[in-house]
Amino acid sequence: MPSATTRATLSRQWELLRQLPSRSPGITSAEMVARLRDAGFPISKRSIERDLNELSLIFPLERNDKSIPFGWHWAASANSDMRQLAVHRFRHDGVRDVDLQACLLSDALHPGETDRIELQLWISDSLARQVRDAPLSADMQLTQLERGQRLRAMVSNSWQLRWWLLSQGDSLIVEQPLTLRQQIADTLSTAAAQYSD
Repeated sequence: MPSATTRATLSRQWELLRQLPSRSPGITSAEMVARLRDAGFPISKRSIERDLNELSLIFPLERNDKSIPFGWHWAASANSDMRQLAVHRFRHDGVRDVDLQACLLSDALHPGETDRIELQLWISDSLARQVRDAPLSADMQLTQLERGQRLRAMVSNSWQLRWWLLSQGDSLIVEQPLTLRQQIADTLSTAAAQYSD
């Protein structure tokens, strides 16, 4: 199971995505703070801004820079996208008992065909216990190492995969493919730089 902190972060970020409007001018960070507090997620404006910047690297989000304060919203191209429909379902149907990992790693939310890649990760023993219960693919293999485990699996090269990888924090390291490793490293470096000010 993910740590309580990871679960709280995922829940907060899902709620944030649910609250985003589908068009400009969007919602400001201050408005989002109030909405998330009402939903039971006490959080600072700065943390919301960090979340939005991180999520915009993965999801089709846009920031309206035409006036201050800036407003965030879903990109126009996303409104008919399956991702938006999934968030819409969370918002309006009150769906809560969903296996988020299985949903994100499946092709269910990804329109059209996706490339399959051979994924190789170093993962912590605690994450290994989690993926053993909810495998990333039917052909997933785990190999015990001196510290942690090596995971190999054929998976869809999708935004869901990247989102899941980023959500695991220091519980994994992408080893292969190298292009995915670099994408994840770049995203994490950008996110870490935002905490240095």
